[in-house]
Amino acid sequence: DEVNLLVEELGPLGYAYFSAIYIVAEVLALPAVPLTASAGYLFGALPGTATVLFSATIAAGISFLLGRTFLRKYIEGLIEGNPTFSAIDTAVGREGFKIVLLLRLSPLLPFALSNYFYGLTAVDFWPYLTATLIGFSPGTFAYVYTGQAAKALSGEGGAEAALPWYAYAGAGLALAVISKLITDIASEALKDIEMEAAAEDSKDSF
Repeated sequence: DEVNLLVEELGPLGYAYFSAIYIVAEVLALPAVPLTASAGYLFGALPGTATVLFSATIAAGISFLLGRTFLRKYIEGLIEGNPTFSAIDTAVGREGFKIVLLLRLSPLLPFALSNYFYGLTAVDFWPYLTATLIGFSPGTFAYVYTGQAAKALSGEGGAEAALPWYAYAGAGLALAVISKLITDIASEALKDIEMEAAAEDSKDSF
């Protein structure tokens, strides 16, 4: 495959070029799932996951700062009157790191767009970035693994292709189940926090 050969020839620069493309795509809020999966195809599961996490975290930091400064008025106009964002803003104001972590683990908000929204909230930069890195890890590994599995099953994975197809299918299914469990747990935790916040607000109103 010409792309794989090019990446191998580039060496460390291949990772740098991929990372730059990924960061630009995320900052522009372009769909990044194909790029995430392709990292597994090009680099393998672990190096690909590390590359994507690094790139996504950098992009998240850039978008956060843009949302907090230059694009603040524009983002405020986009979410004005949206009850979901209003509720999340209140929750983040109470427990910044915890809420961002749970939201990264759940699919409630699109990753790229939410980076700008978090810039409007009260969460501090470093807790936000740490929560993003941790919370984005499980889903990232699952997507990157699909890219590696696709490469192996296509016969281009070298020694990795020696594993039978059902080994990759089983691993993929296990990852999907684990990701679903993590998502469900995070979603339930968010609901509990929202209910607690609503209860506190009702008490304050009396």
